[in-house]
Amino acid sequence: MNLTHLLRSCRLFSDLEGADLDAVQRIAVSREYRKGQTIFNESEPSRGFFLVVTGSVKVYRVGPDGRERVLHVVPAGEVFAEAAMFMESYPAAAEALLSPTMVVAIDKNGFKQLLAHDPRLSFKIMGTMVKWLSRMRDALTDLTLKEVPARFAGYVLSVGGEPGKPIKTGISKTMLAQILGTTKETLSRLLHRLAEHRILTYRGNAIQVLNRPRLQKIARGDEKI
Repeated sequence: MNLTHLLRSCRLFSDLEGADLDAVQRIAVSREYRKGQTIFNESEPSRGFFLVVTGSVKVYRVGPDGRERVLHVVPAGEVFAEAAMFMESYPAAAEALLSPTMVVAIDKNGFKQLLAHDPRLSFKIMGTMVKWLSRMRDALTDLTLKEVPARFAGYVLSVGGEPGKPIKTGISKTMLAQILGTTKETLSRLLHRLAEHRILTYRGNAIQVLNRPRLQKIARGDEKI
């Protein structure tokens, strides 16, 4: 798979043509990681941002108590660490979740030069950063104001998927618990209650929603379970 195809698989670069696409390719390099391999560490000097081509990546921080807090799981086709282009160091760490995970690394200084000459790219990168900030704001609100059932229901509804079809999470139950800021045991008990009430089932990292209206009520905090 050539670099041109990899870049066009990302919404950020999908409409670039000719010289613009060539300019991005000159500052991009593809890299492959195995499961559990570190892409960058927290506080490491910022080198640029990344596009996930295959596999997935978790972005996380480790608290003072040594516990890992997963901020985001990045699927194929999305970029991450774009905010770090305007920082001296990465504010979190990133690790490959699957083998193999292929990413395209975009050089920080080279991309800043492109932004100065291409307003389209500037607006697009602003859009991805606004989306990231909104996600972080929502995650913080959920952790501070919502209980675990509401957090989980909100997560399921945010993932989307086709109506009536199972939602493939692509992550383990342990990873999902970390994203929700809870334990695997607490999540397992919640999943059991949701299945008993025929609201949803969770099998093999796939979620089948059985009663969306009730799930929406739980997400809003209007129904306890």
